[in-house]
This record gives sequence, C-alpha cells and structure tokens, in this order.
Amino acid sequence: MIDPSRIETLIHAGLVADSYSLGLHWIYDHNLLDSQPLDNNCLNPPLSHWHGTKQAGDLTHYGDQLWHLYSHIRQHDALDMDQYRRDWMAFIQHYHGYIDKATAETLRNITHDVTPPGSHSTELSVTARIVCPLLYARTQSDYLEHVEALTRFTHNSALAVQSSQFFASVLLSCLCGTPLPEALTEHLELLPDKLRISAQAGIDSAEQDTVAALRHFGIACDIRHGLPGVLHLISRHRDEPTTLLKENARAGGDSSARAMISLMLLIAEDPKRYAQVPTSWQLNAVAASFSKT
Repeated sequence: MIDPSRIETLIHAGLVADSYSLGLHWIYDHNLLDSQPLDNNCLNPPLSHWHGTKQAGDLTHYGDQLWHLYSHIRQHDALDMDQYRRDWMAFIQHYHGYIDKATAETLRNITHDVTPPGSHSTELSVTARIVCPLLYARTQSDYLEHVEALTRFTHNSALAVQSSQFFASVLLSCLCGTPLPEALTEHLELLPDKLRISAQAGIDSAEQDTVAALRHFGIACDIRHGLPGVLHLISRHRDEPTTLLKENARAGGDSSARAMISLMLLIAEDPKRYAQVPTSWQLNAVAASFSKT
C-alpha cells in the first residue's frame, strides 16, 4: 500500500524522538525544567528515577515496545494477534525497563485469558504504534482494522481507539499526499466532541509559546492532555522537527509520547524533514534498537 522504505523511516523517526526525549521524560518540576538542566543538543541519560536502567541514547519503554512490534512484523510478514500475544508476553516477562500500568494490566489480563487483553488506559503512548500495520495492510480499511486491534491489545479504551484511528487516518492521508493541516481538519470528526474541541484548540495555538501551550493543555500521559499538545507541536513546528523535539522536551511530562507521534506525522507529510534531525541522534537511537535483537 505504501513504500516500505517510507514506513521504516517513520518507525526510525519514532525511535529517535523517543531516545531524544529520554533525558527529561516524566520530569514535572517546572523550576527544574526551566533551569535547562541538560544539553538539548545531544542525547542525555534520564533524570527521572523511573528510567534508572537506561543510559544516554537508549529508548524508553515506549520505544522498546515499538521496536519489538516492528521486529515481530518483519520476522513474520504480518501480525497474527495470537502469535503476537505470546511473543509480547515473553518479551515483557524478561524486560528490564519500566513496566507501566497499561503493560502490567495487559499482562495480567493475558494470564486470565481476557480477550482482548488490553488495559483501560487512556494514555497517548499507544498512538506511536499506528505506523507498524502499514507494513502489511493491503487496503485502507484493512489498515484501520489492524490499528484498532493493535490498540485494543494494550489500551482497550474507547478514547485510545478513537485517538489511534484519528492519527492513523491523518498519517495515511499525509502519506498519500494530503497536506498535514488539511488532513487534521478532515479527520477531526473521528474524535469525540470534547476531545475534538481540545484538538482544535491545539491547532489554534500555533502562534503561542510551545512550553506555555503544552503546560496549558497538560503534560501528563492522558490523551486528553497529550493530543491537543501534539496538534500544537505539529502546527507550530511543521518545518522544524529538531526545534519541535527540543521545545517539547523542555515542557516536561510525557514528552516521549508527544514527540513520537508528532515527528512521525511531520515526516509522513515530507520525508525530507528526517534529514534535518541530527545524524548522531538517528544513529544512536537505531543502534540502541538493534542491540535488542
């Protein structure tokens, strides 16, 4: 459906965004963040104790799960959910990074034969996985069905599914040549009323300072905070992917989830933007991924 090389670039972009965000991920202290405690021109070790097993250039648990999914699909040329459930469970049971609530609840549900096993989480991070079904989907409807199944696997909530469907539709439109602003407007109707209003506010905030705008919407993990933040980022920094990553990280909170889907969307619209991201960041993030295989 889409050139596989473009899809792989998007996945690599998500990994780079995650790796760059590691340094300040889940830091909520505004005073600490505003003191600019890290060099924002390089990849940094995490300040948060939640990522105590990680080093500069590593991925968060978001990036690790994206890479595991990508590797699984490359190995099997498809995504059979029963087979993926077994592989995912084995991966998580031996994982040494952070186990978030959605992952822990999903793992527990699998052991109790709950189907789909996903948690009730409404966290934004699951949206970073929407790219992977493009590797094997044959049609648009096939792609969107697999996005829903994949979302429900770990995040079985209406809000998570609706948001993933929204971002997947925007992503596919951009890959097919629709300008990003038009794609956003076209697919806003997929969101529930309250979230659609917040999403529009994110788009309308394009002239505002990024740190102030993101903190206004909220920097926590929930989609109701993160989604309008993402739309601010891609509207304000549409042609500035590196600035997007830097300003997003500086705002704090769940910066990785916002960064991953934001950078993917920018590069889906224009693949040349990936070359603007420092090569050293790209090489380190991809190397960290391959070290897990």
